[in-house]
Amino acid sequence: MYPEGTYEAYHRLGGEQPVSAATWTMEARRGTVRGLLIPLADCRLLLPSVAVAEVVPAASVTRVAPAPAWLAGSMEWRFLSIPVLSFEAMSGALPAPQRRNRHQVAVLRAVGDLDSKFYGVLIQGIPTLIQVRESELTLLPMKRESAEVTARVEVAGQLALIPDLDVLERRIMELELKD
Repeated sequence: MYPEGTYEAYHRLGGEQPVSAATWTMEARRGTVRGLLIPLADCRLLLPSVAVAEVVPAASVTRVAPAPAWLAGSMEWRFLSIPVLSFEAMSGALPAPQRRNRHQVAVLRAVGDLDSKFYGVLIQGIPTLIQVRESELTLLPMKRESAEVTARVEVAGQLALIPDLDVLERRIMELELKD
């Protein structure tokens, strides 16, 4: 029903986080996962709630140069300097947005080997907490192929993209290696 690994990849994030592994396992057995619908300029991202460490104002993002268009800059967060990206620009869906149109940064926990263990994604608005059940997750055809997107889905009556966090982090790591 789903492309191989789509729902499993969504679940995997919770299993790798040190917080509340027992709760996550109990939820997975019940077939539900707490998720966040994260608003972007033209779509929403669907992520497990444990993937998001915090949502903070975007005012502290400073541009770094030279950098690819998808890198909005960096910011200080809890005594760490973390990269902040534009998902729309990275996936090629839209040009890099003007930061004045963005009000928040979703700070994500890295699932791979990023130096900072966290990175930010520019978002538009406030994420919505939802319960995701596999039976209520409808896979939709992709409008266009993008390595950064694992699946396009409908959940809770809303369209959303499930990002491939491994790909996002690999792109960030490629920048870190160049420095």
